[in-house]
Amino acid sequence: MKTIFLIDDDEDDQFLFKEALASFTPISTIEVAINGRLALDRLMANDFRPEIIFVDLNMPVMKGFEFLEHFKKDSRFKTIPIGIYSTSNLSSDVEQSKLLGARFFFTKPGNFQTLCKNLRQLIDVDFSQQEFVLIDK
Repeated sequence: MKTIFLIDDDEDDQFLFKEALASFTPISTIEVAINGRLALDRLMANDFRPEIIFVDLNMPVMKGFEFLEHFKKDSRFKTIPIGIYSTSNLSSDVEQSKLLGARFFFTKPGNFQTLCKNLRQLIDVDFSQQEFVLIDK
């Protein structure tokens, strides 16, 4: 069973993400945190190691880039692929993500079918063979 960690404060985006993932991989577990601080607390629990982490940029308490900075400093997490999942498609945000060690940048699409297709594409990536993945709308 694959464990996916979504860090996003928007309940509608959480729902759509879960529905999209369930449409093609019913064997995944999805955990959600509504901000970076809660996500770090959850990751510090020694029993939790997701296979992939999706982080929104704009959240209360601790935003996505700040979370990414903290996450990448901890060597316990170095093998977990982490990336940005945001409405942004600004090249500056993509570049900042790369600089902070993100493995992917996934722009939230405007429709459910595209979300399913793009999410499936990303879930199937072998991050040991891929340096950085950009999935735009």
